[in-house]
Amino acid sequence: MRASFFVCIAGIIIYLCVLFFYCIKISAKKNAMKKEGKEISKASASFVSSLLLCALVELLPILIPLKTYVIVIVCLCGILGSYLVLKERFEKL
Repeated sequence: MRASFFVCIAGIIIYLCVLFFYCIKISAKKNAMKKEGKEISKASASFVSSLLLCALVELLPILIPLKTYVIVIVCLCGILGSYLVLKERFEKL
């Protein structure tokens, strides 16, 4: 197996870990807000589309052959993008 394949898989795994971590944090915050009787703001369409685009960025190196260092940069961009989007959603709740 090539190193670039393992970099892609590692990027996808880290992306999913960030996604699950923030989904758990957001869910816990929503439950706490429900108990306090506060209104929960709905996620905007840009939030969902941003997460989908980050997932596509993570899958891009699998679909298009790139050099290993470019794959690392692309995967890091997808991870950083999802982290920032999820962090912003958590803070806006």
